Amino acid sequence: MIKVLHIFPAYKIGGAPINVLRFIKGSNQEVLNYSAGKVVDNSLYDDYCSNTSGSYNVDLTKFKLISFFKLVKIMRKIQPNIVHCNGKGGALYGFLLRFFFKVDLYYTFRGFHLKYKGFKHNLYVKFETIFSKFYKKSISVSSSEQKLFLETIPINHNKNIIIPNGVSVQRKELPAEIREVCESHKYNIITLSRISHQKDIETLLSAIEGLNRPDVALHIMGGYLKGDLEYQKMIENKLSSLQSKSKVFLWGDVEAASDLLWNFDIYVSSALFEGLPTAIIEAGLNQILIIGTDCVGNVDLIQDGVTGYLFPKKDVNLLISKILFVLDEIDDKVRKEILKNNLKQMKAYSIQSHCAKILSLYNEKE
Repeated sequence: MIKVLHIFPAYKIGGAPINVLRFIKGSNQEVLNYSAGKVVDNSLYDDYCSNTSGSYNVDLTKFKLISFFKLVKIMRKIQPNIVHCNGKGGALYGFLLRFFFKVDLYYTFRGFHLKYKGFKHNLYVKFETIFSKFYKKSISVSSSEQKLFLETIPINHNKNIIIPNGVSVQRKELPAEIREVCESHKYNIITLSRISHQKDIETLLSAIEGLNRPDVALHIMGGYLKGDLEYQKMIENKLSSLQSKSKVFLWGDVEAASDLLWNFDIYVSSALFEGLPTAIIEAGLNQILIIGTDCVGNVDLIQDGVTGYLFPKKDVNLLISKILFVLDEIDDKVRKEILKNNLKQMKAYSIQSHCAKILSLYNEKE
């Protein structure tokens, strides 16, 4: 049986670790799965340990020689056939491992974006170009992500394919504390996101302040990134200065948060970039209206006025107007049609389909 080592920066709620775990759970009868990353969320790590042939605590959030040597030791121990790299951190370690081990490399971006400028940008483009010579395939999770990647990195286009994330939800009741807060407000807006620069939480907070609506509450489910103290301090300072701060609820990491979305009125994504945003798919499956930025990833799922509503990144005023339209003006017939359209497209993102495509890739012959 094929052995696959999945590497990503850290075991934490969100993006790569959640989607990799879904693949692992759906493919355990087909391959032997292993994983490596830094343990941030202990319950998530325990879930990995229960569903893999071996999961390892290795800090891959930044390059460290000691982390690389730990990976080398793990490679010698399990002797995988495949190393599947996730994100830029996984890519760097996978690239280096390829010089020491004869394995097949696969690479899923998990939100390809351009964060560097000048010399760093050119160096990053060079790395991605060279790395493409070493992996069998890179995987985009959406059409817009693939488009940006292929426009930026000069590689053989056949080296990249699109495999969307697999998603499922099971509707659950709200925990008592959250239910009590929701019941005290007429409208409840929700976002599932880490409190990080990528998610642009400050725009969301500014919009709630600008709404000036005592009947509207904002719920954020997702914690601060450990170590990102500068952004955390900025958000805490902004929140403390808001007149509407009593209407903003930071719940931190909530277990099975995606299964709770159906209890809310609007899902908002203020992200600056995405790969294929799992939470938006989950919101669609939960049949609540979605408002999101026009960033890579979001635009693959949100057609303005058809499956949800779009607004330009960082445009607080337009976000406010979209929220007000959905709260006060949208026709009930239009609302039902948008929810119907969205549910129809979201059903294509099944875990079964995702697993089948990845497994087919692993089993491809030269």
